[in-house]
Amino acid sequence: MGGVRRHQIMRALLAAAGVVAALPGLGYSQPRESFDSIVISCDTAPSDAVTKLPPKLSEWATLSCTRFGHVVRAASGWVWHDPKANTFVRIWSQPSGGDLVESGHKHYFKSMEFRQLGVEEAGAANAALAAALGAKAQPVADAYTLALVDAQGRIQTVNFVRSEPNIRLGTFWGWACGSPCYEPQVFMGFKPR
Repeated sequence: MGGVRRHQIMRALLAAAGVVAALPGLGYSQPRESFDSIVISCDTAPSDAVTKLPPKLSEWATLSCTRFGHVVRAASGWVWHDPKANTFVRIWSQPSGGDLVESGHKHYFKSMEFRQLGVEEAGAANAALAAALGAKAQPVADAYTLALVDAQGRIQTVNFVRSEPNIRLGTFWGWACGSPCYEPQVFMGFKPR
């Protein structure tokens, strides 16, 4: 019941806050214009750039080529939201602690590995998630990890963890972090109704 209640509270907070689209991912500021206005074709991306996501990941995520580099973000109809920072989460290929600069296909992902976690790994991912949320860990139904390597060799990891209530609600919790990981960015993935 705690997961259901938490999900209801999250939806109410999002509706009340009127969340805006121009928010950061992993600490990177998104350009102040609409996201669609910065998208460019992936057709001219470097030959070693990954421009397609694995099928299971494509249920929750999409990869977009933009004027500011390539980015993994929530799939159409989904929201990845960091409740602590009240921001949307996007995983940018451009390493930046501040505002992104226009770079086109200079910044891209050259490697992407997505896999389901085994029982022990899922438990560890769930424990890290619970600790970051300051909550009691719930039993894990399934968990996945996405390891991204950008053109400069920087590694980022995104974990997706689902409990039984999450599966019933069609939601998940996740956390994203660079390597080395100092503090994960926790987010909830859901479909607004």
